[in-house]
Amino acid sequence: MTNALFRSSKAITKLTTPQLLKGGLYLTWGASFLVLIATISGAQGARHAIKTVGKDSAPSIISAQRIKDSLADMDANAANEFLVPSGQNPEAVKSYEERRQKVNRMLLDAAKNITYDSEDKIILTLQVKLGEYLTKIQQVRDFHARNDKNGVLLHYREAADLIDKTLLPTADNLNEVNWKALDRTYGDEQFASARSLFLVVISSLLLIGILVNIQLFLSKRMRRTLNPMLLAATAIAILFLGYTARAFLSASNNLKVAKEDALQSIQDLRKARSIAYSANGDESRYLLDTALAAKHEQSYSQKVAQLATFSQGQNFQTVTTSFAQSQAKEVNGFTGYLAEELKNITFDGERAAAVDTLSKFGQYNAIDQKIRQLQRSGRYTEAIALCVGNNPGQSNWAFAQFLQANQNTIDINQKAFDEAVDQGFKDVDGFEVVTPVVAVAIALLTLFGLLPRMKEYSA
Repeated sequence: MTNALFRSSKAITKLTTPQLLKGGLYLTWGASFLVLIATISGAQGARHAIKTVGKDSAPSIISAQRIKDSLADMDANAANEFLVPSGQNPEAVKSYEERRQKVNRMLLDAAKNITYDSEDKIILTLQVKLGEYLTKIQQVRDFHARNDKNGVLLHYREAADLIDKTLLPTADNLNEVNWKALDRTYGDEQFASARSLFLVVISSLLLIGILVNIQLFLSKRMRRTLNPMLLAATAIAILFLGYTARAFLSASNNLKVAKEDALQSIQDLRKARSIAYSANGDESRYLLDTALAAKHEQSYSQKVAQLATFSQGQNFQTVTTSFAQSQAKEVNGFTGYLAEELKNITFDGERAAAVDTLSKFGQYNAIDQKIRQLQRSGRYTEAIALCVGNNPGQSNWAFAQFLQANQNTIDINQKAFDEAVDQGFKDVDGFEVVTPVVAVAIALLTLFGLLPRMKEYSA
């Protein structure tokens, strides 16, 4: 290796000045071409990463959660409908129908936007089992219209099993398939982005180094202190390196903001929302199917624990107060999806909205406890009225307040997500046009800078 370098060095010293100048010119052109390839490749890679996260995977993840929301809420409305005599809860019937139409549309859209191999089987399962569920609910309605309570309970239990054991878990699978794929892609794209930036920096430094060395050679060999054309080429190379590095770093940061800050919060908030819908259904089932009341109460408690679990002495009110009185992102002993969102506060207004979400669910949960107290004390009719009521202080009203607070928090993160994705695209926009112009400009400036010197030797 040492001998080879020595021989190369010795060969270079034997070259004439015109040969060295031509060699420097060709090296500059070659380095300019490397910068061109590295920069355009890096820009396209960054654009692909942003598209994968912002336009391909994220919508599918959010859609999967919305499907689960609709399924859980549809079943909660069905239970509310059957809690009172047939025809006396038109709001529940209307909401059920709206959710039915919505979930059918979303499943149709999901079937048109299959990205990963396992998605088609999951979506097919959802479509088939949803049809079975709708059929069973219609059977329950028929028994309900005849005031056949045994028929209602028997067939509703079958429908509830479809929701709990097949539809909701399958919707979760759809979400997880897309989220895991996104995680893999995000990791790969982060590595590719770092590699692209490294190649851009190395190729640009090589180009700048060649230009500087040519200038030093001219200054030493030909007593030319400055070569304006080479200085201009060097300045362009340095400025373009700074511009490119800044753009690539900004694109990478915007990708991080979109995925780790905004989309992670949206995921946690959406999961909290769908679990809350399911818990709301358990609340109605508790009153509808009193023979299995203990089972439904336990299911409700388990789902609430997924949203918020407290250590001894804590509850919704004390933890909400702790967050409201400080800027801390954590309260010791408090866990769950709502806690995860509070740990990931990033954007203006997000903290207040997240704390409000926690507070509103606490209010809803307090009303749920009143419903159970009324039921245990034999005041069944009052418990039902409190459960299906939409007036202030009643369960459906409180649940709607929670949903609105939750949506406000989602909206803040969705806005930040969209802005980060849009800015990421802007960061790498135009490199396919600008980079060739820069490379050609450097090549021509080098040529025009060296041509007069080379002509001096040919005269």
